[in-house]
Formats: sequence, structure tokens, C-alpha cells
Amino acid sequence: MTTHASASSSNFSDNPADGLSSNQFAVRLSDRGELFAALPALLGFRPERSIVAVTLSGKPTSALGAVMRHDLFLGGGTAATESMCAVLKQFGAVCERENATGVLLLLVDDRIADSRATSHGELASMVAMFEDLLDSTPTELLDVLVTGEIANGREWFSLLAGGARGVQSDPSSSHVAVAQVLGGRAIRSSRSDLEATIEVGPALERMKIAALIDNAREKAFLKGELAEWTADPERGRRRALESVLSAIARVSSGERVSAQDCAQLAVTLDDVKVRDSALALAVGACADDAEQLWILLARNLPDPERANAAVLLGYSAYVRGDGPLAGIAFGAALDSDPGHVLAGLLDRALQSGLRPAAVRELASTGYECAKKIGVTLPPPIELA
Repeated sequence: MTTHASASSSNFSDNPADGLSSNQFAVRLSDRGELFAALPALLGFRPERSIVAVTLSGKPTSALGAVMRHDLFLGGGTAATESMCAVLKQFGAVCERENATGVLLLLVDDRIADSRATSHGELASMVAMFEDLLDSTPTELLDVLVTGEIANGREWFSLLAGGARGVQSDPSSSHVAVAQVLGGRAIRSSRSDLEATIEVGPALERMKIAALIDNAREKAFLKGELAEWTADPERGRRRALESVLSAIARVSSGERVSAQDCAQLAVTLDDVKVRDSALALAVGACADDAEQLWILLARNLPDPERANAAVLLGYSAYVRGDGPLAGIAFGAALDSDPGHVLAGLLDRALQSGLRPAAVRELASTGYECAKKIGVTLPPPIELA
């Protein structure tokens, strides 16, 4: 999956194929060109200037494990940069935790497309460091492959294996790509296309919504005081959560969500119990429609209100195995509100390679919160 590692643009990817049949993702180690061609499908976008670690388990035909991606930082010297040392340590930690039997490093970078590139000394330093990190693990570094870009017929070469080389197969016809498309998962042409999913909308619209939020918050405060005087202190939360479900239903039916609706939802999600209840929607029948609502809010809400919508989007993407989108969403949440606790926790989980199945358990907390509020949410869809 992919996550916002810090305030920078660096990213980390774990296994976006999680939850799908391992047979769909069998890796033929003799076909390195096919492996490069599979990267866009595995990551959800076509990587550029990236280092990707593909972990494997089992022999002789290895099953795909965690897939990790990070921006490739080259310092131009003969030693690995401090940033890349940190990345490789992170990769090594995931290899150890996953008990991987093997790992392949794939470098996609136009700066080192030529096998005669002067950066090979720096790359050799990175390889040596990674091998040292793996010494205390059951994981073997199987190969280090380099290409200038992911494209049909583009040459790749190995930094190991006696300098082997070859050409890539067509990424669009990769068996992994076919499986992803059939599963309904989009493959973007670049990471910037993925970032555009939640690119902020026009400033004037966001300013308008900010003013509406202030008005809605004042009204919510008065209603909150009145609710406390009643015998049912959760009445306000119940109505708030029901309003979220109503907005999702409108999205599902194609109805427009107005600026006033966005402002009211922002105030609604201010309540931690309501927001945490909404986590459960990521595993239920309305998950896709809920995700579309979170995208709409993440594009149009001002800061820091945008953070709640972005973290709900990130969680939804995380549990369904779309690590790249999850990472970008968590990054947006932390940019909007650097102190957002839930965004920080999920971001760190993603960076450490925690699998979707593990964070899916958070949804049960959402169901418990909703039950206490008095709202029945759509039941979870059991994984195959």
C-alpha cells in the first residue's frame, strides 16, 4: 500500500493485492519483463523514479507477498543517501515480519536507464546495505532490476545475475493487470493522476463552505445543549449519523450534495463517536458510495475539517487493498490537520506494512459506536 511517510512526497506501498486469489498473482521468476509489466497493476499507478520491493514466499513458483514502493532519492555520490537508508530499513523490517523467502528490488528511473550510468556506485552501496539488513532474516535478495520507465518493449537490466537484460512485456496485457481490471480496480497512468482524486476544489467554494460551517457549528452547539437536557443524550449523535447515511444514499442515487450539505457533514464528523461509527461503512454494502462521499468532502471542505473526510477515505481504501489511494488520503489528512490522531495512527500502520485484514478490525469499533448511538449500520460483507 502507499502512505504519506512525512510532510514530503515520499510514499510506501504494501500489498494492494491483499484479499485476492494468490493464483492470480503468481510470479514467474524467469520472466522479469512480466514483473515490470505487472507493477502498474500492483501499485495502482505507473511508477516513476521509484524503488519497489516485491516480496515472495514459497519455492519454486513463488507467491507474491508485500509490495513496497518509495520515491528513489539519488544523491549523486558513491554512497546511499540517508533517506534511502531509512527506506531500505523499512523494507527490511517488512520482509522480516512477513517471513518472506525472497525479495526483488525494481528501480524505475529515467536517470539510470542506461546500464553504463554513473549512479551505479550509489546503487551498489544501496544493494550492499540491503543485503546486510537481510542477513538476520530468512529473506534472500534475489535480484536488483533497473529500467528507465514502465513501457512495452522498454529494456531492463540487472545489477546482479551477471548483468542479465531483457525487454518488458505489455503492461496493459499483464495477467495481473487483467485480474485487477476484472476486479474493478483502476490503474492510473501516474501517481499525479491518483493525487488528483482528492485535489482541493476552487478556493471560493471552500471559503463559502467554511462560512457555512461556522454557522452550522453554532446551531449544532445550541442543539447539543438541548440534547443534554433530555433523557436521551445520544439523540444528537443519532440524528447526525443518520444524516451521514442519508447523504450516502443521495450520492448513490446521483443526487447533488450541496455546499450546505457539505458544511453540515463537516460539523457532523467533528464528533469523534460519529466519525468512528463511519469507519464501519468501509466494510459494508454501501462502502463504494460512502467512499464517493468522502472524496467529495475531501475535495471541497476547508482545513482542518477536510482531515476527517480524508482519513475516512484513506481507511476505506486501506481495507479494500488500495494502498496508493490510502497513503495519499492519509497524507492529505495530515496536511490539513497535522495533529489528527487517527490519521497519524493509520499512516504509521500503512508505512509499517500492516495488512488490510489487520486494520479492518477497526470497523468493529465503528459498529459498536453506532450501536451505542442507536443506529443500525449495513452489516459487513464477509471476505471470500
